[in-house]
Amino acid sequence: LKMDFLGLTNLTILDRAIKLIKERRGEELNILDIPLDNKAAFDMLGEAETFGVFQLESDGMRRWVKGLKPTSVSDISAMIALFRPGPMEHIPTFIDHKHGRTPITYPHPDLEPILEETYGIIVYQDQVLLIARDFGGYTLGEADILRKAMGKKDPEIMKAEREKFVNGALAKGYTEELATTMFELIEPFAGYAFNKAHSASYAMIAYWTAYLKANYQMEYMVAVLDAASDNSDRLPLAVRETTRLGINVLAPDVNSGAVSFSASPLDAEEQSIRFGLAAVKNVGAGAVSPILDERIESGEFKSLEDMCKRVKFKGMNRRMLESLAKV
Repeated sequence: LKMDFLGLTNLTILDRAIKLIKERRGEELNILDIPLDNKAAFDMLGEAETFGVFQLESDGMRRWVKGLKPTSVSDISAMIALFRPGPMEHIPTFIDHKHGRTPITYPHPDLEPILEETYGIIVYQDQVLLIARDFGGYTLGEADILRKAMGKKDPEIMKAEREKFVNGALAKGYTEELATTMFELIEPFAGYAFNKAHSASYAMIAYWTAYLKANYQMEYMVAVLDAASDNSDRLPLAVRETTRLGINVLAPDVNSGAVSFSASPLDAEEQSIRFGLAAVKNVGAGAVSPILDERIESGEFKSLEDMCKRVKFKGMNRRMLESLAKV
């Protein structure tokens, strides 16, 4: 069993957004229980509004997602698997098959159960294994050895495997011509096809991020901004996306801001996000905390002089104070 554990920023974003939804709306949201057919999420993906959506952000991916107009997590999974050098050439065919612009065909009717969900195109390693089992008479363990051999392209091993595959297919009642065709069909895919579990896991996270962005815009963008707060390239893009969505991003303010980005109350006249004080350049959470502690304890600051007199500046230096003044 091969296992792949990834520490993804997007998991932190999801966690932060869910906590904020509970705090702001009083809704207990279990990400594992959300519906997988949410129209708002899929409509948003179909328009390629994918900033902050896991795996679907790049310009190239946006173009294909807009053409695909996914309607299921399975569609997202296949697109993630196909969006790499090699498989990418099959994306236009995949999209045309999905939308019925070209008919879905199978080299043999027995392939339909294996390739139906990917519109007749081999997308996953798993499909290569199933074809080797169903046509070549391999066990799934033997099929995985075949897949690895195909990836390495060792001529001697490939010759032996081709012979084994054809003999296995003949024993199952297929013709030699069909067996050879099937072997040549799976050979190019075996080296680069994605493991389906990997792709499906990515697709679930992509869908969860899309669902929250489409249905809980304010809370989700607070989480995205927070995650970008220490990335000077990404933060302006996140602010721009937030304003594009019609949410006003307010400047940092020692009298109303918090360490992190914060959302206006649900019943506020204007829906806005206040810039997090710790996200200001040259300013960190440790230095901001004494300011916020003093404000909470004794009320708002009346002036810069009032703030400087009242706050016990342990972690603040001149550069930090200047940065706060500039913003």
